[in-house]
Order: sequence, then structure tokens, then C-alpha cells
Amino acid sequence: MTTLSVNRIISTYSHDEYRSINIDENDINIILVCFDPANEFHDDIEYLNKRLNQINNPLVFHSELEFCITFIQSIDKETVFVITFDSFASQILSHINNLHQVDCVFIYSSNKSQYEHLLFEYSKIIGIYDKFDLLSSSIEEQIDFIENKFHKWTFFDQDEYLTKDLTKQSSNFLWLQLFHNVILHLSRDEKSKKQMIEACRFYYRENFKELPLIDEFEQKYQSNEAIRWYLKSSFLRKIINRALRMEDTDLLYKLRYFLADLIENLSREHQQIVQSDTTNLILYRIMKLSKTELNKLIDNKHKLISIKEFLTANRSRLSALTLTALSEKQNDLITVLFQIECNLQEIGDYVYFVDITQFNESLHQEDILFDLNTTFRLENIQEEEHIWIIKMTAVNDGQIIIQKYIDDNHRQIEDLTISIIFGQLICDMSQWNQSQIYFQHLLKDSYEENLAQIEHYIGQTHHWKGEWIEARKYYESALNRIIEDELNSIKYSTFVLSDIGEILYLQGKYEEAYDFHQRALTIRKKYYSSDHVSIALCLENIGLIQHQRLKFDEAFIFFQQALIIREKYYNFPHVDIATNLWNIGYTLMGQEKFNEAFDYHQRAMSIYDKYYPSGHVYIADTLNNISIILNQQMKYDEALINVQRAWALQKTFYPFGHIDIVISLNNLGDIKFAQEKYDEALDLYQQHLSIQMKYYSSDHISIVYTLNRIGLVFRNGKKNYDKALEFHRQAFSILETYYPSYYGHIAHSFIFIGHNLNEQGKYHEAFDSFKQALAIQEDYYLSDNIDIANSLNSIGSVLYQLKEYDQAFKYHEKALTIQQKYYKSNNINIAYTLNWMGIIRYVEAKYNEAFDFSHRAEEICKKYSTCFQDFLAHVFSNIGNILFKQENYDEAFEYYQQALDIRENYYPSTYRNIVHTLNDMGNVRKSQEKYDEAIEFYQRSLQIYQKYSSSHHLDIANKLMDIGNIKFKQRKYNQAIDYYQQSVALLNEYYPNNHIKIADGLEWIASCLNQAENNDDSAKYLEPCLRIKEASLSPENLAIAKTLSAFSIVQESRHEYELSLAYELKCFLMHEKILPPDHQNIGKSLCNIGGNYEHLKQPKLALNYYKQALVVYEQCLPASNEGRLQLESDIQRLLEG
Repeated sequence: MTTLSVNRIISTYSHDEYRSINIDENDINIILVCFDPANEFHDDIEYLNKRLNQINNPLVFHSELEFCITFIQSIDKETVFVITFDSFASQILSHINNLHQVDCVFIYSSNKSQYEHLLFEYSKIIGIYDKFDLLSSSIEEQIDFIENKFHKWTFFDQDEYLTKDLTKQSSNFLWLQLFHNVILHLSRDEKSKKQMIEACRFYYRENFKELPLIDEFEQKYQSNEAIRWYLKSSFLRKIINRALRMEDTDLLYKLRYFLADLIENLSREHQQIVQSDTTNLILYRIMKLSKTELNKLIDNKHKLISIKEFLTANRSRLSALTLTALSEKQNDLITVLFQIECNLQEIGDYVYFVDITQFNESLHQEDILFDLNTTFRLENIQEEEHIWIIKMTAVNDGQIIIQKYIDDNHRQIEDLTISIIFGQLICDMSQWNQSQIYFQHLLKDSYEENLAQIEHYIGQTHHWKGEWIEARKYYESALNRIIEDELNSIKYSTFVLSDIGEILYLQGKYEEAYDFHQRALTIRKKYYSSDHVSIALCLENIGLIQHQRLKFDEAFIFFQQALIIREKYYNFPHVDIATNLWNIGYTLMGQEKFNEAFDYHQRAMSIYDKYYPSGHVYIADTLNNISIILNQQMKYDEALINVQRAWALQKTFYPFGHIDIVISLNNLGDIKFAQEKYDEALDLYQQHLSIQMKYYSSDHISIVYTLNRIGLVFRNGKKNYDKALEFHRQAFSILETYYPSYYGHIAHSFIFIGHNLNEQGKYHEAFDSFKQALAIQEDYYLSDNIDIANSLNSIGSVLYQLKEYDQAFKYHEKALTIQQKYYKSNNINIAYTLNWMGIIRYVEAKYNEAFDFSHRAEEICKKYSTCFQDFLAHVFSNIGNILFKQENYDEAFEYYQQALDIRENYYPSTYRNIVHTLNDMGNVRKSQEKYDEAIEFYQRSLQIYQKYSSSHHLDIANKLMDIGNIKFKQRKYNQAIDYYQQSVALLNEYYPNNHIKIADGLEWIASCLNQAENNDDSAKYLEPCLRIKEASLSPENLAIAKTLSAFSIVQESRHEYELSLAYELKCFLMHEKILPPDHQNIGKSLCNIGGNYEHLKQPKLALNYYKQALVVYEQCLPASNEGRLQLESDIQRLLEG
């Protein structure tokens, strides 16, 4: 792994900005920051530079406090030491004392006593110095202490490793063990010696303390003196230990010349201990650990442990304890004594350690040096007399495990050398740059290695990094080498063919990919049995192609076949099994079986978590898919957490700009879309599309998905249907041109376009689009495919809009038949279809059937706990509507209340749905003549509308009119008039062309005035009302007749009988023309005309009209009807008079 690298010293004295830091390839753990606003160090800069170059850590100068703090806060992985002058100490200390990046502070002062109080105020100050020698020595001492403090442990859980397949492990323990073996197989010659010397000189450039030692090493070093040189030369120990701790394979490869000698020297010298009478040794090593490190050791008790360094120890416990005298400032460190038991009879020749007293030129040093790959078992950890004792036993398990790891790799690929296996391990650890550099070294320096395999693995590193074109070049070169050596390499060619297929798959060239996977499968079937694990890879890759073809059933079969092979082969959970489970879950998502998909992803995650405790891109992929499932289940907060975790992991492992990182962007956009945060969703989708257009070719199918998503935002969120259609048609054009045989995707495009046309009210065009989709699907899939059911439902929905209810119901019924066969009985999609069927029966006034369908939908929804609450509220509302029509008002109210509770508790931002429910509840109370309660609900909905008044003036006007109507029923006419007038005023201001609504408001005001016997004013309102209706409506619209009748009544109340008669005659003529002859309204008009003739003292005419009215009433009203009885009485009265 790499960390921030900077040149040895960067000076900055600008008061405006600090200069940019130059990067080199050195791996730096500690950065020295010098805060020097007044250039106090200027005169001594050369001396300070010289001394600190010997420490070999970068020095960064800052003269501006703000820039200095910003720089320190920007540091991610490194530890910061701060150096400053006495007069500026208090200025910076308050800002940095609590920064986690800052470990130590050093103060230079010519007057120490004046500033010693700071030592007690700020815990991170190491000391105050009046000489540069003391300052530099203290810094160097502290750097050594910090670097030696953090030992890099590697652990391994040894349980069942002899029976468990170890391939695809990404363990630092395996890395260390295998590196030890590999280093002995790499070339050691003058070329490798020269590489090492150049690497050391570059690493210690300008370090005048170490550079002469490197020159001496170049001139005098002999291979049999490796131990002595390692012990006496700090430049060797420092560069080796740092490279090991950082797992810097590149640098370690360049140091192979010396490292191999050192390991061989240790092996040779160890024989002296073996040949002595010693059978058992107890050795000691003292260390200072942080609490975190100690806890990590405690957590791994009884496991195997190796340390990434050549560990030293003492024979004497007392000698070990004397080495704790380092005067570090930190008092939060814990003293730990390692007690190491070495039983030579048990460990045999697998563990090497030597007595180094004969080589050690320094006094008071350790006297035992262990080989790099030494493995211990953590036996016990306990505290004794204020010191922690950690008991370990040297064991030979490390070599047994690494041999098992090599054998397991050979079981899959027979002729891999351990040098290549090591590079593959680095790649499995997600260190793709390190793996690439390592294989390039092998390619350059190799004389015996299989060059085709090396090129293949270099291609894999590019593959992982998303550099597909480079990867393909190396794969093709490897394949060409294999073709030249066909007899010896034909089996290995299948791995290259598969990888080329995977590259083509990523590039969206699925049919070409399919051909490569088929070629690989054909060869493997020739050389391997049908249940060999390599066959599983081919089946899995073909399954992925079927998934992209939307042939999910076929994909599922391939994945299941692969899983059966792998579970039999590995016997234990393995990464390949996890990937297989992931792919099955992925296909189940395509089949909309989200609960099952979730279970498979959870099974995959449990394996990945065990294999990759520090994270991996596979975990990110799994989190992303889980977020999609949770989003589908409307668990938006959980979905968001998962996608954010995935994004963080991807940014950790992938290089900047890797295409997989933007998958998280897309999923985040889907969550925002589901939450109806359309602007945020659109922004994320557009970012995704922009990156895709740079990364993919313009015809990639992933671009189709994003275009359709953007189209959905414009359709659902922006209501910009033309723009939405533009994006959907772009997507369709790509499919039609570049994926003409991908009929499932083409059908989806017709569905998208159809829904857009449906929203535009272009129902016939939408119907045609849905029918095209259905025809394609019925030809492409088996008859029970779930996509066919979805298209049937889409057709049903548009037929509903066309009021072809019987046909709509039949399509939904067909969809339901497929769904009930395809899904489990409680699948939410079944509930959606049942709900549609209930709606259709509702509008057909078949309320019992409607209730049955809606109730079945309700029962399914309730099984999903807190999922799909929005839809459940919708179902509750529909059931409430049905019960309302059946006049079951109390039950209807209960269902509306349940809908309201869900919407207010779970979806408070979807205020429109809340308002609709409040209105429904108000309507129930109105029908029950509980007018005060009805008004309360209407008032609540009115308040919500008024909160969002900018887009709801018409709704506010309507609701004011509804409240006015209730006030009218309560005979509170003045209050009713007030509400009606408010409504009419809003309509005149914001909807002046909505003439009929205005006319209705005027008519209601007139009715109130009439009831209050204010007939003159009533007539004044009816006049404009009638004008509006006659100008706006067709002459045959009965709303005009209604107003004419109202005008007649008002004029009659004003005793203007001739006017009243004129209006009623016009009303009668309209009724006679439009209504059937036995309609009650015709009888009513005739009766009113007769009444006016009575007022005008023309009884014969009155009697004539009364008799005509009675003929009508006798046909439409029962004999007991009050109006009919009154009419008969009036006729009798006139006949008798």
C-alpha cells in the first residue's frame, strides 16, 4: 500500500500560500511540519536540513497559521511532528493539541525556563530545546520510537485450514509466509545487486549519514555476512523494516539480493542451535503497545501470529526489561513482555532463529534473531505486576499453511510457480498496483518463468483497475504465446479466454463475450470432468450473459449448476461460492424476488466479511445490491446507509474515476428518486451519465439504463413528458441499433414510452406501445414470464383510462394468473394487481367484488411489516371508498383513519395524499350529517393547501366551497356566503377562465341569499351565473336548466311571476328536449309552470300543467310520494273551485 510521499524538505515563506508539495515514490510514515512565521530558522536552515535528512523524513515549512492547520488536517495516514519557535508556540498549540494527526510537538527556545510551563499545559510537547543538536536528536529518537512502536502483526485462524481450500484468501499472514519463500526463488546476480544499491541510494538521497554506508556495502559486502551487515547497518534495517511494514512489494523485490542472503544465512546459522544440546528455549521481547494494539492481540488469542520484521529477542528476561529505558513522552503506552517458547524438537527445520551475540557490535542489544516467516501461537495474555505477559509458542504451522495454499492453487491451475502465485495473492489482497509492478519485474527479469502467465496476470491487474483496453492487450499477448505453445498451455488458455470474455462483458459486448466463454467451456470439457471447479467459472460467466439478455430463468439455472460444483469442490465457504451466491441474488432481483435475493446477498456477505475483514470491492458490490433491494422495499434510510458504505469502500480500493464507483452514484439517485427528491436524483443521474459517456463507448447498454432513469425523473418529477420521451427514445435507439436481439430490453423501452404517453393522456398511443412490448415478450419468453405479467398490467391500466373496464379487468386477471404461479402467495406485486382489479370493480359499482380484491391486497401488504406502507395506505383509501359507496360509513372512516396514520407518520412530505385522506374523512362525516366534524377535516386539508398556496389556489378555492356547502346544510347562510365569496375571489384572481367553477360559486351564494329571503341580491348573483353558463356550456347542458330553475324560484319569491314563468318555461323546454319523458325533473318543471299560472290568476292553464305533471309523476314516483300527493291535492282544489 502507498501513502503520501513528499520530498525531503519543502520551504515556504509566503504569507499568502504555501508551495505545492512534490511527490515521489518513498513511503513516508512521519511528516515534520515546521511552523515559523518570522523565519526564525532561516539562518540555520542548512544545518537543520542536513540533520533532518539523516532522519530521512520530510520537512514542511509554514509561515501562515491558517495554511499550516489546513495542511495538517489534510493529512490522512501519516503521523505529524510539529516543530516551532518559542514565541509562536502558544499561537499554534491551541489549534493542534487535539488533532489526531499530530503526535509530538518540539519547541526551540533560547530561554527554556520561560516556556517550561507549556509542558504541563499541552500533553503533546516532547521537550523545549536550546540547541539544534538536542532538537534533532530528540526528533530522531522519537521517530525511531514511533516506527518501532507499531509492530505490524499478521494473524491467521488455523481452524480447519488443512481441510479448507485456501485459494482467494487475502491474508497478510499468507503474504508474509509466501514472500519468504518467493524471495529465495528470485534471481540474485549483479543486476539484482545493482537494483538494490540504486534503490537504497534513492531512498536515502541527501542523507549524508547513510549514503557512505551504502557505498561501503557496495564495495565490501559478502553474501555470507548478511546477518552482520543487517545488525550493524541502520540503513538496511530501516529500509527493510519499512518496506515490510508497508508491504511494499516493489521495494522488497529490489532488496531481494540481500534479503535472500539474510534468510539463507539464518538457515545456516540456525543449525548451530539445532546441533547443540538445546531442546527448549524461553526467549523474551519487551515492547510498548497502544491499548488498541494490545486489545487486538487479546482478540486473537489462540490464533497464529507472525510479525512483518526480523524479530529480535533476549534469552534473559532481565536483559529484555532493561531495554525499556527509552524516555518517550507518551504515557498512554502499555509495557508488554513477550515470552516465547521454542521447542526445537517440535518445530524441526521449519523455524529458524540464531544467536547473534557473535555478530552484534553494540552492547545491551538482543541476542536472538528470528527469521522473517517465524510463526507463533498466542497461548495466553495476562497482566502480572503492572506488566502484561504475552506467552507465545514458536510453531511450524506457517510453512504447513503456505504449502497448503500453494497446493490448493495447483489443484486449480497445475503449473503455476510460487512466484506467480505470490503476485496473484497480492492481487487478491486488492493491491493491484503492487501486483502489476511485481509482475512487470518478473516479466523484465525472468529467464524461466512462463511469460504467458505473467502477461495474463498483468492483464488482470489492469482489469481490476478498470483499465480494460490495457488489460485486453496483455490478455491477447498471453493468448498468442499460448497458441505458439499449444500442447503445453492449452488448458491455461481457458483462463485467458474467460478473462477476455469478462472484459467484453464489462464493455457491453455481450455476444462477443459469450463466444469467448463458450470457447473456454469447450476446451475445459475436453480436459476436465463435468464437476471440475473450472467448469463452474464458465457456467457462471454464461449465466451473466443470460442475465444481461434478461433471460433470468436460464441465468438462474447456470448459476445453480455452478454453485453445486463449487460447494462440492470447496466443501467450506469460499469466495467463489460467495460470488456465486451474489450472482443468484442478482438474478432474483431481476425476477423481482427481492426477499429471496436479500437472503442470498446476506449469505454472500457473511463469507466476504470473513475473507476480507479489512474490506473489499466484493463487499461494496454486495452492499450496493442490498441497497437496491431495501430501496425496492421502501426502506430508504437503510438503503442510504448501505450505498454510502459501498461508496466509501469503492473509493478506498478503486483508483479515482473507476467506473464501479459511479454505480453507487446511480443507486443513490434511485433512492432519491423513490423519495421523490427528483432534483437530487436528476443531478446524480446526470453525473453518472457524464462519467459513463467518458468511460464507455456511446452504445453501452449501461447508458441505456441511465437514459431511462433520467426520462423517469422528467416524467414523474418534472412532468415534462416531451423531455422524458426524448430520453426514452435515445435509449431505444441504442438498443435498436446495437442490441437488436436483446428483445427483453427493447420491450422495456416500449413500456417506458407507453407509460409516458399514458401520463400525457395519449391513451391509444400508449396502448399501442404496450401491445408492442407484449408481442415481443410473448415471442421472446415462455408464457409464464413475469415481464409478460407486467406488460399485461400496463395494458390493463391504459384500458382503464379508456373506460374499457371489462377488457382492462381481463388483462389484469391474466397478469394475476402468471404472478400467482411465479411468486409466493404474499408477493407485493400480486397485491398491486389485486388492487387494480378492485379499482375497476369499484368504478363498475360492483362493490362487493371490489372489496374482496382490495381486502386480499390489504392482507398481502400487512405481511410486509413496515415495508410498502405507502401502498398499504393507498389500499386502505380504496377500501374506504368502497365502504363509503356501500354507506358503511363507520367502517369507511376507520380505513381512512388507518391511511391517514400511515401517511402522517411515514410520509409527512407527501402532503397531497394526506389532504385527499382528510377530505375523504370529511366526506364521511358530512354523509353522516356530523357537519362540525366534517368541517374540522376540511379545515385541516385547507391549512395544508394554504401552506403550499403557490401551487394550490384551485384546491383552496374548491375546499372553501366544500366548507360553504356544509355551512349551507347547517343553515348558517352568512358563514356559507363568506366561504363562497372567498372561493369565487380566488377563482377570479388565479383561474379567470375557469368559468363554470365561478358560476357554481355564484349560484351557491344566490341559494344562500334566497334561503335568507334576500331575493333581490340572490337575483343579482344568478344573472352573471346564467350568463357564464350560457356562454361557456353547450345549449343542451342541464347545468343551464338548473340555473334557470333557480332563477324562476327567486323571481317567484320576488312576486315577479311573469319573469318566473319565463325562466321556468325555458327550463322545461331544455328538460323536454334532453331528458326522457318520464323524468321527475320534467314533472317538476310542469308543476312549477302551473304554480306560476296560479299566481297570475289563470287557473285553467295552471290545472292543465298540473295534470301534465301528474302524468309524469305517476310514471316515476310512488303513490305515497309527498310531492305527488301535494300535486294531486292541488288538482283537486282547482277542480272543486
